[in-house]
Amino acid sequence: MFHLVLTTCFAGILCYGSQPDMGYVSAERCLQQGVIISGLARANLGHSQMEQTSRIVCSGADGAATVVVLGREDAALDFPADVSSLPTIE
Repeated sequence: MFHLVLTTCFAGILCYGSQPDMGYVSAERCLQQGVIISGLARANLGHSQMEQTSRIVCSGADGAATVVVLGREDAALDFPADVSSLPTIE
């Protein structure tokens, strides 16, 4: 099982976190769900013209993690360390 932690930042200043309370059977499915949630966050907030960067982290039960950053190449430095303290998109 894999667990998703998603951080989406708009213009590098407005960030939202998402940690769905469900597991995924593969890292690929977990990453796909992260991309969907990231897109929904952008649509729900109406920030279609604002630069967006998302970091998708899928962690397995064995501790292995897969990280994908969508957006600017150097955006990984913009993300807050503690995703649990960010507001969430429902």
